[in-house]
Amino acid sequence: MKLKYLWLTAAMLGLPYAANAEVCQAKFFHDGGEIEIVGSGLIQVSAKLNFSQVKKTSTQQCQALVKGYANYALLGMLSGETDVNHVMRVDGVKTSLSNPGVAKKPGDPDVDVQMLSLFGYGEPIRAAGQRFPAQSFRLAIGDPRRGPTTPVTVRMGEKTVGAQQRIETAAGQQSCWPVRYSRGTDPTVVNVRGAIIPLPNIQSQVTDWFCPSLNLVMRQEIMQSGQRSVIEVKSLR
Repeated sequence: MKLKYLWLTAAMLGLPYAANAEVCQAKFFHDGGEIEIVGSGLIQVSAKLNFSQVKKTSTQQCQALVKGYANYALLGMLSGETDVNHVMRVDGVKTSLSNPGVAKKPGDPDVDVQMLSLFGYGEPIRAAGQRFPAQSFRLAIGDPRRGPTTPVTVRMGEKTVGAQQRIETAAGQQSCWPVRYSRGTDPTVVNVRGAIIPLPNIQSQVTDWFCPSLNLVMRQEIMQSGQRSVIEVKSLR
């Protein structure tokens, strides 16, 4: 399963991943940099991302080759593993993530990396009460190597920043901003390895813990149907 399809199942309801230009200066954004992610609860994720071929044109423009692996399970229905092999490009507040040498066909559903906010929200957080606008993303569920994929829309409500708090992270205690929002999809059916599986309406309340000194969301907490999942950065270098 390619990364963009993995992130729909694992990150659509779990760890987001967008970016701002400060990622070019982040601790992990160098040759040999690494981020390891784990998740428990309804969303189980184990992923390791390695950065290489890092190029920095300026503090606002950079790119890197991101390789690694990810294993995931969602709602006890969808599970699998994938190799990660993508080029990440940052240009100001705009970020793209693409397969090297693979052209995207017009009309193909794709992951907009702003959906994944691991690296921020497109502009700096300045104060509690700050808001970021609602967004929607057209994505795809399924494994394109095994059959048709299912397009689906993910809607993310307005994001609201709470008061900064100190939390324990893999990098020690950090002062981090809680960013809260709703996330939801419509019910649909997906084709997984030839089996037709109903995917119910999925609504959740999300809190990202963005730690500005690391330029990362170090933890994401998801409440869904009264059950809590946590996805967090386990290590970085």
